[in-house]
Amino acid sequence: MKQVFHQLAKQHNITNNKSFTLPTKQSLEQSYQDVKFQFVMQFSKATTQEQLEQIVNILFNHGFQSYKTRNLQNDKILLFICIWDPKIILEQAEQMQLYKLVIDRSHTQMHEVYRKIAEKINVKKILDERLVIALNQIDKRIVELENYQKFKYHLKNDFCLHNEDSEVIKIFSPSETLLIIYNYLHTIKIGDLDMIHFLKTEEYLLQVTPIHDEIVSLNTVSDIERYFGGNLAVYFEFMNFYQSMLKYLAVAAIITLIVDHQSSLFKITNVASFYAVLTMVWSTFFIIAWRRKENELSIEWGVFGQQHIKRLDLNPEYKGTPKMNYITGMVKNGYPTSSRIFYYMVSLFEAIPILIIAGLIKIVVFNINGLIRNESSIFYIKVAAKLNQEGGLLYYKYTTNILDILTILLIFYINTLYTKVCINSTKRENHRTNLRFYNSLILKRFLFELINRFFHLFYIAFIEFDIPTLRSLLIKLFVMDQIRRVLLESLLPMLMKQQYEKQKEQYCLNLQKKEDINEKIVDRIAELELWEYDDFDDYIEVIFQYGYIVLFAAIFPLAAALTYIFNFIEIWSDKFKLANKLYQRNLPKKAYSIGEWRIVLMTLSVLSIYTNTAFIALAYFNVFDTCQKTGCDWENILILLFIIEHFSLGLKYIVSKTINCKPKWVRIVLRRMRRKRRNFNY
Repeated sequence: MKQVFHQLAKQHNITNNKSFTLPTKQSLEQSYQDVKFQFVMQFSKATTQEQLEQIVNILFNHGFQSYKTRNLQNDKILLFICIWDPKIILEQAEQMQLYKLVIDRSHTQMHEVYRKIAEKINVKKILDERLVIALNQIDKRIVELENYQKFKYHLKNDFCLHNEDSEVIKIFSPSETLLIIYNYLHTIKIGDLDMIHFLKTEEYLLQVTPIHDEIVSLNTVSDIERYFGGNLAVYFEFMNFYQSMLKYLAVAAIITLIVDHQSSLFKITNVASFYAVLTMVWSTFFIIAWRRKENELSIEWGVFGQQHIKRLDLNPEYKGTPKMNYITGMVKNGYPTSSRIFYYMVSLFEAIPILIIAGLIKIVVFNINGLIRNESSIFYIKVAAKLNQEGGLLYYKYTTNILDILTILLIFYINTLYTKVCINSTKRENHRTNLRFYNSLILKRFLFELINRFFHLFYIAFIEFDIPTLRSLLIKLFVMDQIRRVLLESLLPMLMKQQYEKQKEQYCLNLQKKEDINEKIVDRIAELELWEYDDFDDYIEVIFQYGYIVLFAAIFPLAAALTYIFNFIEIWSDKFKLANKLYQRNLPKKAYSIGEWRIVLMTLSVLSIYTNTAFIALAYFNVFDTCQKTGCDWENILILLFIIEHFSLGLKYIVSKTINCKPKWVRIVLRRMRRKRRNFNY
């Protein structure tokens, strides 16, 4: 390692033109009036002073200003960095090919564009008045957003009214600026690896964390996109869109309950069956409408499939062997597919025991609660079934509720254990990018949660045919789950805010006693003690909330209305956490889609066709009324189920192929952008 750093010093012509000693409090206060640090690099205690000096000088020669201190909480070495020269940021933005809006200074300019287009296509009889009328009739979004062009430094005057670099840089949002600087950090090479990747591989650099701005305003989703980036903003955009679509289903659910309020708990009425069909249709249109919304966001946020940005998504733990590409002649680290498949199988065998344990717990609880009545069933456990009978240990008032609470806590612990196992097993799969790692983790977590949350409900519905128990259990689980989310997502952030303020004050006092450090630096160091924000749990909670709505629409219509109410609290609490800086600032990314979560939504939507058609078919032949398993006309039941299921799947397929996933105005913008580049060499 020392030899590498010495070679690095020669490679970058390092000189001692940057002092590495701690500045005085007075000089630091003067510095902070002009400098706004953008990132903090956290180094391990094993990093020597000499190595840090070389890193600082390398950064200095690449235009970075830095300041070193130490975190007294964990003794990590902290290096605050920022770029002084805005020209570096603008040139790097050109290298990244970021899209920005060209200034549309007047309608005369657009009129000239139309005139040139008319000349190109040899249309000589188009009157100027008609051009103006056509221009006024075009969607305003088309006129505005068709001006997206790749940023070029020598054409910076086209993107900003001012020509100074300090003014031009303002066209980039705070999240884009951080992304540009992070990308620039990765251009500093050590051998074949960039410096960040190299230092992380050698376990010297622990983390590169963006620093919060002093003032954060998150009133709209656009504000979130500008500050945190598209990867977080798309979650809030999805939640807002989900709410806007859910209100129609919530109204239908309330109408169903009003019309159906006197019906027997044992029956699935015609009104409930109609609501189930409506929910299946709604889920189809919801997914298609969201895909259209994603394409709109890709235009509005200036994201046009920027594949080159994905190279920053490299997994630092990826380990491969050098292989030559015989087409390009480039040497690139590769990993055998057979090895990854082997670790996929290992992950599967690790998950099976945890699934079996979770299943056994539920089976025991079913027997205690008397849900498994058939003694010939393979799930019947005689010892457990007698515990809740007269004379048993659990034959007392409220014991069932206490048992349910203990079961929920135990399952929660198993979920936590399974999450850790999933993360470790996914790391062994050695994915090249963080996106592939994330998608693999989504698949594992989704399959486990699907079985864990819904298997016992399917058993009660389609094995025991016990609709009253299913309804009461659905209401209990759903309401308790929503209350848990409110407590964790609303009350906990408030307590975190109070605790964070107290810790920060104490931390400031302790640090200022031992080090002569500015208060603002201390405040930034305190940020590093916050949790890292991860939207994974937020997504998975919303996904299974959606599952309750669509999978059991015929049984539990109230889920849509309750979800619509609870989601207001959820959205508010999520914004509260971010606006009050209760988490570390995440690394911004260009995104406009929820990614693999949309596949999960489609899976639940297709699965809802089978569950709801089964409810309707079994209710039509009065299977649920008598709770009978034998003596039913199963042949006709299967025929009816087959017809409804195929009709629903066919309708879903036709609708998905008929409705274009790109709205008309989006298609027009993309075509006009291509034409302008072709005709005017943009």
